[in-house]
Amino acid sequence: MGPMGLAVFGVLLIGALFRFVNSGSKRRNRNGTAGLDLDFSEEEVEGKASRPAEYSDFPALLERFVMPLAQAHPHWERLDGAQGVPGQIIAWFYWNNVRYGLGGETHIQALLQAREWMMKHPEADPLVVRHTRSGAGRLTLRPEIGWKNEKAIRIETG
Repeated sequence: MGPMGLAVFGVLLIGALFRFVNSGSKRRNRNGTAGLDLDFSEEEVEGKASRPAEYSDFPALLERFVMPLAQAHPHWERLDGAQGVPGQIIAWFYWNNVRYGLGGETHIQALLQAREWMMKHPEADPLVVRHTRSGAGRLTLRPEIGWKNEKAIRIETG
């Protein structure tokens, strides 16, 4: 192998090492602890992430996304593990034939409380429409569930 071959090999080796090191990095939230490090069924394709996972309905979202997340990160308050920053849509689901996005700043405990309420009231829908000034479709939890902080829940049409 000549000098040019060694140079090309070195560049490829450094590139592979760089990718390996970056693949193990985690986003950090404001207090410096590890934040979002989850696979939301997204794949990297030429540097662009695909859309977050989509679920058929709200119960499926709770069982297949929120419950495993809550078990994996019991100390997180929000779905994205961050603090004091706006969240992005991290999962989609359908409700009344409309697609809704679940924001990362939604509190895990609110959704766990909704799940518990649903188990006691299987015939009732835990979600209700919350009208906004702009007319945008937003959902919130039914008042009977007992979650008082509506700002801790972001579910909007997508």
